[in-house]
This record gives sequence, C-alpha cells and structure tokens, in this order.
Amino acid sequence: MKNIFLFLSVILLSACGKNIATETSQIHALTAAGLGESIGTITVTELGKGIVIVVNATNLPAGEHGFHVHETNTLTPSTNDSGVVTIGGAAKGHWDPDKTGLHEGPEGKGHRGDLYKLVVPSSGIAQVTQTNTRINIKDIPGKSFMIHTLGDNYSDNPTSLGGGGGRMFASPF
Repeated sequence: MKNIFLFLSVILLSACGKNIATETSQIHALTAAGLGESIGTITVTELGKGIVIVVNATNLPAGEHGFHVHETNTLTPSTNDSGVVTIGGAAKGHWDPDKTGLHEGPEGKGHRGDLYKLVVPSSGIAQVTQTNTRINIKDIPGKSFMIHTLGDNYSDNPTSLGGGGGRMFASPF
C-alpha cells in the first residue's frame, strides 16, 4: 500500500507541473551474444530522497528472482581467466559505491544496488512498483537493472550474493 501511495504521489506531482526526473529503459533477455528480445520496461522516477522503480514485463519465469542494480550498462558476456563465460558479465557486480562488500538487501547497509526481489506469478507477467531510499536518480545513468534466475535471501550465506543465480534479463540505463 505504501508503494502505491508513493507512486501515485509522484504522478500527482508530475501533473501539477513539478519537474520530476523519470528514466525508462527496455528490459532485454540476456544471451551468449548479448541482448536478446525485449520483454518490457523499467521506469525509474525521482522521489525526493530516493527513487520509485516500476517493472512492467511479460514472459518471465514464475517464482522469485533476485533484482539488483549492477555497476555498468554493458550487458555483453564476459570470460574469466579460466575460460568460464558469464552471460551479462560485463555489467560487473552489484553496485557498491560505499565498497561494503556485503549483500544485505535493500534495507541493509551493504550494496546500494540490492533491491527487493521480484516475485512473478504463474502468468509470467510482472507489474511491480518498489521504492528505494538509498539510490538517487542521478546514480542510475551508466548502470543496469538485473533480473536473476533464482530468488534472493539478502545475505552472503549460504552462497555469495544471496543465491540469486545467473543473469537472465537486464535493463541498461
């Protein structure tokens, strides 16, 4: 309910002529060749202290998916020294400007790129609005929003980065 109120407040302020910054980007499937088909959009709107994030997507696998801001908007695969390819690896890791090295979720004191996980219903349609007070709209250019294959436990245990799994979809800003 709180998220709906905040989102409606942003819309009302925009309608009243307030200069509210908004950025929108396509969400693309990630493939071994780079960006695949578009499945929807992510819109980020300035909210005084923080941002409102609106995800509108179709054809997502049902279930929980880790959702994070990553360091870059380059979404090509990368290859490590052992020859292992990471789809979307050029986006680098979770955005962590404070260099905490911790994955503690959107309300923790770790990566500022940690967002609330996306929960996708069996229809595969995600229409999600969430707020984040640790990120400003000016932080977004040059970053990407990443949707991972698995859920997120907002911890570095038992696996690193909350167990979010591989990179599945992303939106470059």
